[in-house]
Amino acid sequence: VHHLLYKNGLVEQWMNEKRKYVVFLQDTNALVINSILPTLGVSAQNEFVMNSICIRRLAGEAAGAIARLEHKTDASKSLVINVEYNQLDPLLQSQGAGDVPDLETGYSPFPGNANNLVIELSNYYATLQGEDQGVVLEFVNPKYKDETRTEFKKPTRLECMMQDIPKLFQKELTGVNIGFTTF
Repeated sequence: VHHLLYKNGLVEQWMNEKRKYVVFLQDTNALVINSILPTLGVSAQNEFVMNSICIRRLAGEAAGAIARLEHKTDASKSLVINVEYNQLDPLLQSQGAGDVPDLETGYSPFPGNANNLVIELSNYYATLQGEDQGVVLEFVNPKYKDETRTEFKKPTRLECMMQDIPKLFQKELTGVNIGFTTF
C-alpha cells in the first residue's frame, strides 16, 4: 500500500495540500474510528512519526503485539514495531520469560496491534522517496493442517504487512520516534 500511494503521487499531493497526517484503517473493526482523533492528539503531542492504535491483549492471545525490539550493540537500531503472535512468545522465551500476564492487570505487557496507524506525512514522504519507495519486506507464512507441519491447510502465499513500515523509517530517517496508543 505504501509503494502504491507513492507511485501514484498521492503522498506528494497530500504534501502539496499541506496535510499533516495519514491514517490507515485495516480490518473490519468499525469502532476503531472512535480512536482516530485521540490518537492524532497523542501523535502530535509526542511527535510520533508513526502511532499504532492498540488494545489490551491477553498473554498468548493470537493477535499481533507492539514491542520495542532492543538491538544488542547499537541502540539506534532498536525499533518499536508489531510482532506477530506466532513469533512473540518464542522471541520472549529466548530472552527468558515468554508472553506472561502482568500480575496486577492480568493482561500481557505487550498491547494488541489493532492494525490501524497514524503516520506523520512529511517523514512518511521522505521515507517513501528512499531506496525502497515504500516496499516493505515480504515473507511466507505457511498455514499447516496440524502440529506435524507436513501438510498445508491452504496454499501458502507471499505476504507483506503495512505495519512493517517502521523498518523503512529506521532505514531512511534518524531518531525515529514511533509509539502506540492503547485503548
